[in-house]
Amino acid sequence: MSETTAKKTTRKPDPLTRVFNDVRAAVKNLGEYPAKPGTDDRRRQHDGRASAWGKEYGRQGTFEALLLSYAFESLAAYEHEQREALVQLAAIALAQVEKLDGAK
Repeated sequence: MSETTAKKTTRKPDPLTRVFNDVRAAVKNLGEYPAKPGTDDRRRQHDGRASAWGKEYGRQGTFEALLLSYAFESLAAYEHEQREALVQLAAIALAQVEKLDGAK
């Protein structure tokens, strides 16, 4: 009787793992940067831009409009809201990177 060894199955790598590793490297290279909070006046301006780009996304459905809408939304956010807004912005950017990687 011959013994058979169990075949090792190789896990297919998660596509987001590569993206997260690339982002971690980019964060490391970014280093320290100044980050003073914006003024209320500037937040209102950014909120208007977020709204305008959101409407543009509704009309055209372009990635550019979606990304800019969320970018301005994160800039319009107060500190206690900013984390959630930035996570949403990052999710959009990461989803697009994943699509681009899938197209290769």
